[in-house]
Amino acid sequence: FSLPIQRVFLLSHFASPTFQAMSWLLATAALVGAVPAPNFGAVWQPHAPEADELVVAIDLDLCSNKATFTNSRCPSDTRVACWASNSTVDWWCMGKAMAGPRAASGLPWDVACVAESYAGACTYGTGARERHSPLLPKLLSWEDAISKAEDTLKLMSQEQKTSLLQGSGWEPTRWWFDLPKYFYVGNTPAIPEIGLPSLNMQDATDGFRTYWTELSGTVTVWPSILAIAATWDPIAVQDFAVAVGQEFRGKGANVILGPGVQVQRVARCGRSFEYLAGDDPYLGSELSRAYVKGVQSQGVLAIVKHWVFNSQETRRGEENSVVDNKTAHELYFPPFVAAIEAGVGGAMCSYNKVDGQYSCSNSYILNDVLKGELGFHGFVQSDWWAVHEPSFVQGLDQEMPGQASELFLSPSNTSQHPERVDEAATRILAAMYKVNLHESSSCSPPNCSEWFVRDVTDASHKALTKSLATDSIVLLKNEESMLPISKSVKKIAIIGSVADSGSYDPAGATQGLGMSWFSGDYYSGGGSGHLTGNVTSALQGLSARAALEGMEVIASASDNLTAAEEAARQADLAIVVVGATSGESVDRPNLTLERQGDDLIAAVAAISGTKTIVLMQICGAVLMPWRGSVGSILSLFLGGEATGEAWAAVVFGDVSPSGRLPLMMPETEADSIPPSSEDNVVYSEGLATSYRNTSWKAAYPFGHGLSYSQFRYSTPEVVECPYKHFTSSPVLCIKSTVENIGSRPSRTVPQLYLEFPPEAEQPVAILKGFQKTAILQPEDSAEVVFPLTERDLSFWKGGWKRVNRATAHLALSSANFLGSVLIELPEQTTTTAPSPPLSLSHSWKAALLTLFGAYVLAL
Repeated sequence: FSLPIQRVFLLSHFASPTFQAMSWLLATAALVGAVPAPNFGAVWQPHAPEADELVVAIDLDLCSNKATFTNSRCPSDTRVACWASNSTVDWWCMGKAMAGPRAASGLPWDVACVAESYAGACTYGTGARERHSPLLPKLLSWEDAISKAEDTLKLMSQEQKTSLLQGSGWEPTRWWFDLPKYFYVGNTPAIPEIGLPSLNMQDATDGFRTYWTELSGTVTVWPSILAIAATWDPIAVQDFAVAVGQEFRGKGANVILGPGVQVQRVARCGRSFEYLAGDDPYLGSELSRAYVKGVQSQGVLAIVKHWVFNSQETRRGEENSVVDNKTAHELYFPPFVAAIEAGVGGAMCSYNKVDGQYSCSNSYILNDVLKGELGFHGFVQSDWWAVHEPSFVQGLDQEMPGQASELFLSPSNTSQHPERVDEAATRILAAMYKVNLHESSSCSPPNCSEWFVRDVTDASHKALTKSLATDSIVLLKNEESMLPISKSVKKIAIIGSVADSGSYDPAGATQGLGMSWFSGDYYSGGGSGHLTGNVTSALQGLSARAALEGMEVIASASDNLTAAEEAARQADLAIVVVGATSGESVDRPNLTLERQGDDLIAAVAAISGTKTIVLMQICGAVLMPWRGSVGSILSLFLGGEATGEAWAAVVFGDVSPSGRLPLMMPETEADSIPPSSEDNVVYSEGLATSYRNTSWKAAYPFGHGLSYSQFRYSTPEVVECPYKHFTSSPVLCIKSTVENIGSRPSRTVPQLYLEFPPEAEQPVAILKGFQKTAILQPEDSAEVVFPLTERDLSFWKGGWKRVNRATAHLALSSANFLGSVLIELPEQTTTTAPSPPLSLSHSWKAALLTLFGAYVLAL
């Protein structure tokens, strides 16, 4: 028995009843309860692994590193243990039989053990050298899904077809529109006579929106999507997306209005916390791909958004985005392309205009680019109330929430363009079949009340949200190894009103009215992506953990400077908790911390000096003019319900921080792009945003993040790609070895930046690879391999053109390069077909053929 291992599967006779319940069946049974499902066919079961598919991986700290470890804790044949922080509590020790193929749980080990009320999991082996994504259910191919859709279309009347193309449920009121109780935010009617369920669409990327007050506490308040991006971990993103998909299905929803994958342009964007890409197209692509696969594996259809150039909330329904061809293809399109490659079922067009036409009515953007060049097989859905011009013939397939009939689905449109009706209906049907909605759906409004109020949280999801929040924490500064907190510390001060802030509930009578609906808090951003529930504050989490260490806590959970100074004087070290939040439809007025955070930090630092630790619960980039006067700085991009527990785990050293910045922290406001109030928002900077702008200064660069250990990297080298990377069709691979030369087990995130020749017209070396390692023990090492595809080695110049030479830089961030290697390739004699002004319009088939030809030449 060997352990080259990533996810662990337990034989049922080794597992407790609770542990046995933590299986893939959680999505289809445990969350569903006793409410009978409509007869839409057999209940869909996820794909169970075949015996020869079983790959088990352990990515854990050593049991011998735990404070309560003794040689007699477990039998000699133990492989993994759930360990207890209390020395009097027995550990749960498991041997070889844990790898049996009969009881796959699909849960990360740490999550599974915490769900069983243990402190976590540890290994008696040597730990993992590699990490792999867990197996996911197999979905229908687009070819088969389209074939089924075409067969179904033959059975449908014109009325049934058009019922798929427009939303229903919202009712007009004196002031606006109202959503009837226990309708989803988007709905289409079921057609049971031909086995079609309703589409039950709910916000948002980060979890099931708590639209009504009574839903609070019935779903997990997950970390924000920007926090998930800060993990720099596609495996963690996929785990997260699977769990979110489970909760949506448990609530009767079968469509998730996400992921949001817009690459950030405006640092003050009110929805930065909702976007998975952060500042970078490559990071966004890798994480978007993992998210789509994870959610749709649970029988929940994903809608990638917002297509396209929706970079600010200021005048979002009026501004006209003007973007050049190169910038569009190299910077803003890639995360959407990745979602399409992952099989995403839908795409939501944005509120803004593109080149003078509203996005949802822009035939060129919808038909020529999205459905043509990019090869998108799913359906295009409007954002809610985003249709202002004729849009049906122009390429929009579904109007939401169903209040623009004259502009979209007028009788003249349907009678004059029956082929367009068939095309739109086919696209929607194909997306439904691809993720098995006809088999996995649960209810149809208005008969979904019992599903809506169901509690879909559980111990495994609570453990996972803590793990995700912890892994997303970025250690920006740690002067003189201030962290983790030394056991010699006897008194700590916890300062700031953010430390004990609550979860904001915008629901109820004021939902959608006034200013309240888009207000966020310091756990979840505001608007359609807001989640409300039971949260653990920083004060609660840190105080509980300090009590275990016998430390006294002096709390000043206010922003009173005098009280803060007095608390700091009494303590051995001071922890100041500050924050900034934001919400949909309004951009931030500045990048300054809220609640006088800068003044609070300055006042405490004047007393405690470098014994000041700053914890930031933030929605995006912030300014840190005080950073030189404090000892340690950590950021958490709105960490959800487990915020306090995550802070405690990192600050007290239970976990070494491994998050990395998904965006640049600017030194001043001038080192970022502000939102524009102009009619035309011209992306005149081109690619020069974030770290790609050489004129800007960063307080902390994109990709930055420290740990409690130190690592050494070998010089990168060009190698032939290992077989496991062949699925991405790489041209070549870059390899390096990383060694933990510090004293603590930890992860690291080596990054790869490619510097192209001047002809590429790229301002700096750009991210083209990253890999989050397994936990490396002191003196342990691991090999990291970065596969580079034809597209990774190409730039846009009237079409994609591969470079003949490039320099690959191994790096810790966009500003910290470690070593370099020259890449030389055979000269490319063909390029992709040239495009007309503004965007590429040749067909996706032609693009693939040309690309394939270039790839053959490269070989």
